[in-house]
Amino acid sequence: MKASWIAVDWGTTNFRAFLMSDTGECLDKIQQAKGLLSVAQDQFPQVFDELISRWNGIYGHLPVIMAGMVGSQQGWREVPYVHAPASAQDLANHIHSVDLLSGNKAKIVSGVRCVNAFGNPEVMRGEEIQLIGLGEIIKCDFNAILFGTHSKNAYWCDGKIENYSTVMTGELYSLLVNHSILGKSLPEQEFNKDAFIKGVEIGNKHPLNHVLFSARTFKLFEGVQDSNIHAYISGLLIGHEFILSNRLNKLYLVGSQKLASNYALALEHLNIEFDVIDGDECFLKGMTKIYSKGEINEY
Repeated sequence: MKASWIAVDWGTTNFRAFLMSDTGECLDKIQQAKGLLSVAQDQFPQVFDELISRWNGIYGHLPVIMAGMVGSQQGWREVPYVHAPASAQDLANHIHSVDLLSGNKAKIVSGVRCVNAFGNPEVMRGEEIQLIGLGEIIKCDFNAILFGTHSKNAYWCDGKIENYSTVMTGELYSLLVNHSILGKSLPEQEFNKDAFIKGVEIGNKHPLNHVLFSARTFKLFEGVQDSNIHAYISGLLIGHEFILSNRLNKLYLVGSQKLASNYALALEHLNIEFDVIDGDECFLKGMTKIYSKGEINEY
């Protein structure tokens, strides 16, 4: 199968490139811990060329399309956000170019901004590609959680990203267990299902700032074992996140099967129907959709 183009997901901490066929099959992958924050502003062309040099030597200089934080203020070139509702065509219409060492140009896809249900502005870069890909996979309206450091709870309607909210679940967990009183003076932690589900039930019913301190009081009064406090805090945060999720008939989790395990456990307990869809599969489906919409292969 012939290599035709390169899809790139370039974030703040990692670089990932996928060698693609015209029909969207991934033929090879390059992954390096070379996020954009480690690249000097004037060194992006050189660093990119070094990262994909193996492919350049074999296939020559293929068309390149990039997504993620590479299009942010800290990236190669800032690409203005497209306003939601946003379709694949809308994103393809707002692609910006950067110069490569070969003299060709790489295309950077815009992120998407919206106003959430609380009237506040929201932004995403990279997750919009996964949502487009998920739309290609399931072919219907959906609610999805793109879980991670900053989870995106998104609604897709009529072939467009309609709106979404950002929930800082992963970052809050890290802050609470590493830098707050809730994580102090604890023994080695182990995951405990009962402690996690207890957190899910409480977090799903009550304001988060009212119940977080229970991670300390349950420890003091043996409501949760000392070694299970991290599991309990995880449950509180994930349970609370589901309050925001309009579920239609099903909720889709986008990410790796391994990292989805806690979310899946919570959804099963709350009797919410869900599917887990691989994040890379969604990303490549989304990039292929945009590649087919725009003049990505024309320099």
